[in-house]
Amino acid sequence: MSHVVHALLLATAGALGTLVRAGCTTLAVRLWGPAYPWGTLGVNVVGCFAFGVVWAFARGRHLPHGTETVLLVGLLGGFTTYSSFAFQAAEMLQSGRWGAAVSYVLATNVIGLAAIWAGLRCLR
Repeated sequence: MSHVVHALLLATAGALGTLVRAGCTTLAVRLWGPAYPWGTLGVNVVGCFAFGVVWAFARGRHLPHGTETVLLVGLLGGFTTYSSFAFQAAEMLQSGRWGAAVSYVLATNVIGLAAIWAGLRCLR
């Protein structure tokens, strides 16, 4: 695969991940309101799980060159939202919502790590 094709695939995967993330967060706000960033939390957990699954699947397999990077860096990099997560947690802290901020940071990190572990175990 040429560098140009790989770059285009990476960019396309990133754009797709971003669009799916935007749809998920919009849907979460419609379903549960804007008071808590359920969409970002859900996207990060699902993204971590998917990262673990892709990583486990790619181990020991001969995927076409660049496929793992396109999926992990492009698609899932565009899909997961760590910068949004950090901003939302900071917003909660600034507005004095310490309990919500702490629960959000803990839930994202603990459930995210568990989701990576589950994704890795999924294909064993």
